[in-house]
Amino acid sequence: MEEFDYQEKLTQAEIRLTEFLAEQIRNSATYFGYPEIPQNNDLSILGISGLAKLHLNNAGDPSVHGNAKMHTKEFEKEVLDFVAKLYDLESYWGYITSGGTEGNLYGLYMGREYFTQKNKKPFFLFSSSSHYSIPKNAHLLNVDAFQVNCDGSGEMNYKNLTEKIKSINTKHKEYGLIINLNIGTTMTGAMDELSEIHNVLDELHIPKEDVYIHADAALMGFIYPFLSSKEDLFANGVSSIAISGHKFPGTIHPCGVLLANKSMHDATFQDANWIPYLEANDTTISGSRNGFLALNFWYIIQKKGVNGFKEEAMTCIENAQYLYNSLNEMNYPDVAYNADQLIVTFEKPCDEIVQKYQLATQGNKAHIVVMQHISKHKIDQFCTLLKSTSQNLELVKG
Repeated sequence: MEEFDYQEKLTQAEIRLTEFLAEQIRNSATYFGYPEIPQNNDLSILGISGLAKLHLNNAGDPSVHGNAKMHTKEFEKEVLDFVAKLYDLESYWGYITSGGTEGNLYGLYMGREYFTQKNKKPFFLFSSSSHYSIPKNAHLLNVDAFQVNCDGSGEMNYKNLTEKIKSINTKHKEYGLIINLNIGTTMTGAMDELSEIHNVLDELHIPKEDVYIHADAALMGFIYPFLSSKEDLFANGVSSIAISGHKFPGTIHPCGVLLANKSMHDATFQDANWIPYLEANDTTISGSRNGFLALNFWYIIQKKGVNGFKEEAMTCIENAQYLYNSLNEMNYPDVAYNADQLIVTFEKPCDEIVQKYQLATQGNKAHIVVMQHISKHKIDQFCTLLKSTSQNLELVKG
């Protein structure tokens, strides 16, 4: 029988990891199509601090530490406080999620439970430009859902929203509306207007207590508070919001934040299960949660702060406008950009460019998400290649 050599196996594993690291570093140089920062040196300290080797489990409600001491709930709470202040939300409940999908799932779950307790049938309305997690979550929670049309930019069509609500109203008496508000759609970055949704609700005489609005702000969550066009979400009827940490903040490891109006959350989950062996309430979607994610989030907030995030947000928006202008100057087809966004869409280029720059595509469209690592210099390099590639010359009219 052949003797097993553990040392040789370890050496092979190290070689494979080294090769994989080199490959991913090469990939990060042209990571243009998705809303993440592929490398973040700000977080390298966490890898060498010794914290990465510890078991850190934020099980149960983040506000209750429980008996086990191997967790990062104090850091989690500071992250939540920071985000709540960005949205002027004084009284909140929340936790750090595994990502935007879980945050959207929790918002819909809370809305469903809120109306179910009031003996009202919940109906979910979301736009056709919503993230793929939105209809999936409705299916998982078995909530009747209505898809609302969008206009050409990807923003919700409020006339169609009116029609969908009217169709519910003609068939049901005791019901509650759960509405998904997109703060930046996946493909175009379009933002639904909260004020327009309220105009629809007022026109149809829908009582505010019969409406639960969840905001999906995956990419824009740390950008939206700095925009001059922003609406005061929680002061104007939003009950919960989901934000991704691995997108604009740049936490590297996928994670997110879910914030909810505390009084509504407390009323909805007042009978949440108390788990004796955890000494904490079972109020989150998952039981065990990765405590290292809270450290990621906390540390990057310490590094950047409000002013740092604001400066990065304005730079990314400026660079997105630069890309938009550059594509228009070369007369590239079908270029579009929504104001105050990081996303520029354009006609899908040849496969060589799609693969090299890892562009996200949908039908005959492609987009670039101008994150912090995409400088004007990198944009110039992209546009030069786009113009010179033989298969794209016929697309460029100038």
